[in-house]
Amino acid sequence: MNSTIGGNLRHLRRRSGRTQAEVAKRAGASQAWICRIETGDANPTLASLRRIARALDVEVVDLLQRRPDHGRPI
Repeated sequence: MNSTIGGNLRHLRRRSGRTQAEVAKRAGASQAWICRIETGDANPTLASLRRIARALDVEVVDLLQRRPDHGRPI
């Protein structure tokens, strides 16, 4: 699950044109925490996911949903 969340976070963040630092600031988190989530090294709480989703202007489900292309190189 962490790799799904992390991959989705990275994809959505890049799609939005925001840096990890920008998302972190908007979500009230540290850039290191966002990095750890993206790499699957952190277990974000539901509250954290809500703040991150709001920072990216997406829904929490967008962070949780497994994508058919998840994990495939671009």
